[in-house]
Amino acid sequence: MYKQYINGKLVEGKGKTLEVLNPAEDEIVGVVGCATAEQTKQALEAADKAFRIWSKTTVNERADWLYKLKAACIAERDTLIDLVSAESGRPYAAACGDVDWLIISLSYYAEEAKRADGAVIPPLAAGNKTNYQIVTKQPVGVTVGHLAWNYPLGNASIKLAPAIASGCTCIIKPSSETPLATLYLGVIAEKIGFPAGVMNILAGPSGEVAKTLNESKIPRLISLIGSYETGIKLMQQASTSMKKFSLELGGNAPVVVMPDADLDETAANIVAKKVGFAGQTCVNYNRIYIHESIYDVMCGKIADELKKVKLGKGRDEGYIMGPVINREARGRMLDLIKDATDGGAKLVMGGEIPPGFEKGNYITPALLVDVNDSMRVSKEEIFGPIIPLQPFSTLEEAIEKSNDTIFGLSAYFFGHNAKEMSAYFEGVKAGEIFVNGGIGSEFSPHSGSKQSGVGCDKSKYSLEEYYDIKFLSMIP
Repeated sequence: MYKQYINGKLVEGKGKTLEVLNPAEDEIVGVVGCATAEQTKQALEAADKAFRIWSKTTVNERADWLYKLKAACIAERDTLIDLVSAESGRPYAAACGDVDWLIISLSYYAEEAKRADGAVIPPLAAGNKTNYQIVTKQPVGVTVGHLAWNYPLGNASIKLAPAIASGCTCIIKPSSETPLATLYLGVIAEKIGFPAGVMNILAGPSGEVAKTLNESKIPRLISLIGSYETGIKLMQQASTSMKKFSLELGGNAPVVVMPDADLDETAANIVAKKVGFAGQTCVNYNRIYIHESIYDVMCGKIADELKKVKLGKGRDEGYIMGPVINREARGRMLDLIKDATDGGAKLVMGGEIPPGFEKGNYITPALLVDVNDSMRVSKEEIFGPIIPLQPFSTLEEAIEKSNDTIFGLSAYFFGHNAKEMSAYFEGVKAGEIFVNGGIGSEFSPHSGSKQSGVGCDKSKYSLEEYYDIKFLSMIP
């Protein structure tokens, strides 16, 4: 039975029992005693009390504790990897990536907080005296981080690390789909004697735990990685007091492939992106627009790349794709494919429940051609292994299509004409734009525009959200 981590101690959850299933086999991999509303209030009060002390510690002391946590996580890296793989269905290599994201973030924010400087404004005259003006930063207070299920530890790291480094205290709520690895951080924290109340980890139903966190007047910053609908609901619940928000919400990423793109590399990139973790990432390719002059060739190259992919799990070798997270998600993939084919798209390959994989939530990666923007695969965030292709004629048309969504998280461009790259970068409304397979890192900002959220994850820009600005005007 996995326990909650509240005020520096592992405690039994007093709520209902949650069984966590492995999406690859539909087998129970862990049981959690969920937190109750009362235990959630205890965590809030513990974080509030701890903030009064933690906010006064030096940045070096806070960094030392993050490095201790990092060292303890490295010592238990294999355990964390196995937990991530088991609860999320990630193949081994992808699970390693999630754990390593946690490890890197802990030291990154420990060091970045040391550079959270202020400013001195040039002295002004106040009569016959000098008026000194200083701008400094102070930690905002108690923070709450609601996590998505797809990166249990990576998502946790970009919420807890900047909070702790800045002098805030935090409460982390993992998704009920994948709570095990995040709760195990509590086991590690208790082992090293992490300061009580500074970090709390609670798992339980959103209607009880998340609602209690959001409605409380204690948090000063509430962050979320989740859907647009969840973000709206969170803000409504949190309107009990003035709070800051950092919300990374849904996406509907466009991909534009120009005639001068490296076609083989682009085809391989598209397939790798869509089968990596079965396409279940918010930044994944959603609407793929290919210039009409290369459309048929690219469709064939993508199909050839897809033939190299096989289904698998855990430590299986080769170019493997794991399952989607649950049966509901798989059913939705089948519905999206049917909607597209009913509307005139052609299913070239995949999109089936494969023989021999009756256990688990497997579906073969699907290639759809001749899609249009009226179909659900274009209007909705797919969040799964469906590759929908459609042709376009001009870059202006592609930019217009790219912007035809309420979302603006990520956008992608393949081609080498500098003027066209610039036009796409300037014309597309998205928080991040990647050209020719460019990727972000733990240190690059991740933010959305339009209805894809507010605020920023990762980088020094995210850390800034954990501070309040404080101004001093002084006549000595």
